Order: sequence, then C-alpha cells, then structure tokens
Amino acid sequence: MGDYRIKSGDTLGALAKRFNTDVGSLMKANPNIKNADLIYADAKLTIPGAKDEFQAEGAGPKGPDLTGGTQQTQGSSGAEPVGEMPPGQVGDWIKQATDILKANGIPADKMNPQDIAKIIEHESSGNPNAINNWDSNAQKGTPSIGLMQTIQPTFDAHKLPGHDNIRNPVDNIIAAVRYSIERYGSVSNVPGIKGLNGGGAYVGY
Repeated sequence: MGDYRIKSGDTLGALAKRFNTDVGSLMKANPNIKNADLIYADAKLTIPGAKDEFQAEGAGPKGPDLTGGTQQTQGSSGAEPVGEMPPGQVGDWIKQATDILKANGIPADKMNPQDIAKIIEHESSGNPNAINNWDSNAQKGTPSIGLMQTIQPTFDAHKLPGHDNIRNPVDNIIAAVRYSIERYGSVSNVPGIKGLNGGGAYVGY
C-alpha cells in the first residue's frame, strides 16, 4: 500500500479512478473514513494495492488523521463544502446530524457547522438537557428544549423519521437545522448568526 495526501477538490470517486481501484476498497483501506462524501484536504489516504515504497504525488511522510483536517473537500456526490467542523463533543454531534441531513437531501452549503455551533453556544451552552422555563414559549406550555432550544411543536414538524427525541443532541440539531433552512433559507441567514457575523449581538431564532 502507498499513501496520498488529499488535496482540496479531491473526491473518493475521482481518486479511485486515478489509482485504478474503487471507492469501497479505498474506504476499507482507510477505516477512519465513515462517509464517502466526507474527506479532508491535507489528510493522508492509503492507496490499496500499491507497493510499500510507493508514494503518490502530493504525499508526505506525515498527515493528519482522516477524521480531522483543516479544510473539507467536495464529497464523491459533488456536495459543496460546509465549512470546518468544530472540535469536541459538540462538533461530533454536528457532524453526525449534518451527515444525516445530507443523506436526506439537505444541501451542505445551507448548514455551515461553525454557525450551527454558534447557535448551540448561545442557546444552550452545549447542554443537550437545557430547558427554558421562563420565556413566552414556556408560559404557553411549550418550553424551548435541548441543544438548539426548539419547542416541541417545531421539533415535531421538522424532525426526521427515527430521530424523534428532542433531548437527543443529534435529533435536536436535525430538526433545528431543517427549521432554520425552511424559515431563513440557511443556517447562516438566522438573524442571530447574521448579527454575530456582522459584529453585532446574537438574537434568538
């Protein structure tokens, strides 16, 4: 086997053709790749079938693990990059949710993970069990709940099948992102995000 350093714009499909293999074999040789549509620039890709001394163009002696990287590239389906994934547990939840949303036809460029993380930070401080018992929604009997502070009717209207637990962080992100896209066009257009990105204050959505 040999190594290749992934470049911006690479896809597993194109690399499989380039190195006379297939996507399945590449994923088997690189078990850290869980989603064929999600690879990272500057990460090291093991090429099956190559000689031990082989080093493909652009390869280097070192490279970050395929679960990380500084720039997300296009997936094999041609989806646009969604931005750099935040670190830590919240980043893991966001990645799981956006992967599921992409698989259900949500365009990646409408759900920037950094902007999702900003909403989470301001709405719940990353606490999936957070509940707001004091605002107008709570007074109506539908308090905001979970990581992105959705009320139950909004959650129910935007959840995906099999993701129906409002306190589950991934399920909560899925419903909140779908709501944000339906109402504002994208997560980046949520008023609080536009305010922050414009140098202003965050406002609830």
